[in-house]
Amino acid sequence: MVRFGSAVIGSLALLASVLPAHGAEVGPGGFLGCQLRLEGPIEAGDSDKLSAALDGLGSTGGFDSANVSLCLNSPGGNYDEALKLITTLLKHTNVATVIDRGAQCYSACAFLFLAGNAQRSEDGELGPDRTLDVGATLGFHAPYLNTATGTDVAAATVENFRRGVYAIAKLLEIDRRELFPRGLLARALQVGPNYLLYVDTIEKAGVWSIKLKGYRPPAALTARMLDQACRNKDMWTNFSHTVLGRAADDPEELHGLRQSDFPEIRGSDEPIQLTQGKYRETLDLFGYEATNMCIVDVFANGNQLFLSLAMVPADQTGAAPEQFAEQVMARAGDAQSLEVVSTPLWYVYAPETPLKSLAAP
Repeated sequence: MVRFGSAVIGSLALLASVLPAHGAEVGPGGFLGCQLRLEGPIEAGDSDKLSAALDGLGSTGGFDSANVSLCLNSPGGNYDEALKLITTLLKHTNVATVIDRGAQCYSACAFLFLAGNAQRSEDGELGPDRTLDVGATLGFHAPYLNTATGTDVAAATVENFRRGVYAIAKLLEIDRRELFPRGLLARALQVGPNYLLYVDTIEKAGVWSIKLKGYRPPAALTARMLDQACRNKDMWTNFSHTVLGRAADDPEELHGLRQSDFPEIRGSDEPIQLTQGKYRETLDLFGYEATNMCIVDVFANGNQLFLSLAMVPADQTGAAPEQFAEQVMARAGDAQSLEVVSTPLWYVYAPETPLKSLAAP
């Protein structure tokens, strides 16, 4: 048995802390705003609890099935059970994962978080649906060796290595639809004993397709912020599989590429001026070989700002600015529907911005 974030079992572990062995609590979401919640250490039998809870909500999976949200707050635990929990989410489908304000999700819980999904088409295509509050904590790490005193060190090392490779292989086998970002897995495997890879910056959330909530939106937008948003979208889309595959101790690189490979962030720090609640700007030098344009639309509905970023070839103009405003108004009050047509406002922040610095009161 392999354990994440718990005591050593079978000589393979991920943290040295000891967890109680009564398993996680799975039940109604209550005040958390989710239909379901999973709290506490992950132990054998928890996947059966979750499957029964999903069945109780009528979650049978499929393109037309209703979305279910699962709030997580767990220090980790039994890795084999976590794989079963992941399989349960992928079987039911349309199960979004959420880590709410003040919650913590480490190790096995973190990989379960990545399994949050939404079915995109009738042929079974899945996309990620996982949301992290900027005031929550999400941390990953890989198995490490811990040999008991008095054992044959050489034999234990070989066995532990085999167990570690097998544990990772099982995860990849389950994730055949590649919901788990390969760049994240590559970076997590570099993390040594007693350390965690935290998702703690704008860059990590963006490139690993993690939605953010609970952040303080900007009161106004500047031309510089819009250029930054376009840069973020371009980098997180085109270079997502190499991000953090870079050396763990090289903070000067983005996505395996150096910042100097791209132009400096452009534009003024003065707030943009909207006309009848709308603003458009077209920026160049994006995409492979810098041949794409980034068409930026901003729409204000009362005091609320909405952002749209469209990457198009240089010879295209994109949709009319009025279309974005109409789409927003048609979806007013439906946050999930708005996500389809708008870009999150946190895209305007610099990649290194700490998530917790953006926490709304």
